[in-house]
Amino acid sequence: MPNTVSPDVTMRGPTGERPLTVVAGVHGDEQSGVRAVERVLDAGHEFERAVRFVTANPPAVDAGERYLDVDMNRVFPGDADSEDRERRLAAELLDIIGDAPAIALHATHATSEPISLVSREQPGAVETAAGMATTPVVDTTDTVEGGLNRFGQVVTVETGKQGTEEAVETGVSVVEAFLRFHGALPGETPDAAPTFYQEDSVIEKPDDAPEDATCEDLYDLHVENFERVDEGDVWATVDGEELIAEEAFIPILMSECGYDDIFGYKGHVAGETLSTAREHWDLE
Repeated sequence: MPNTVSPDVTMRGPTGERPLTVVAGVHGDEQSGVRAVERVLDAGHEFERAVRFVTANPPAVDAGERYLDVDMNRVFPGDADSEDRERRLAAELLDIIGDAPAIALHATHATSEPISLVSREQPGAVETAAGMATTPVVDTTDTVEGGLNRFGQVVTVETGKQGTEEAVETGVSVVEAFLRFHGALPGETPDAAPTFYQEDSVIEKPDDAPEDATCEDLYDLHVENFERVDEGDVWATVDGEELIAEEAFIPILMSECGYDDIFGYKGHVAGETLSTAREHWDLE
């Protein structure tokens, strides 16, 4: 077995109550979350509840790579005995989080606006996302296997475009909203009415694209994330060929170059309020 490595953990606040957890660095090339956590820690807050600040994948963060062995956010619940470091780190991270509320900071190529990603299998996370007032809130249960938010009360937040200062600033705001909602910081989260969405399927890219073609040259999306695409609409052009929607859908996290093999996801509106979303998902 290779040398072991663990997530980096920094504790703040009083002991006694089960700690909240703030996670950054699941993907090592998404450094905005790590920087946001550093700013929160340096802000001089007086935490009223115990909080763990965790850098989940220190070797990948140090290398500036998404991952070194396997994509950590596709292998939860992990395996403590695996040869793959990310599988071992995933198992250890779940032990750290336990059953307490948590958020995990990420960044994306698809949008500059924050998005909360949850699993409807974790009703506590759905309520956290609603209380943080980050819009929109997206259920990824049916489209993403092995994601952290499937295995605890975890809200994964895409804080904005990867590599931007705006994503760092949004990350700070998201962390502070999460901590206020759960009583670790004084104050209240702003009033908001997030819309809830559910991802239904993955939109794959063609597997016969020319090897020397860049994504910018090959793909052209004609839609905006979270704006409805109607049946019959041309939603993209691939190497000059129009792609026409066979049915209506909501585009979610779609971009030409964000992923190697997919454009993003098709989804639908699950509710305009928390109560209607809970009814749609049959949550108690």
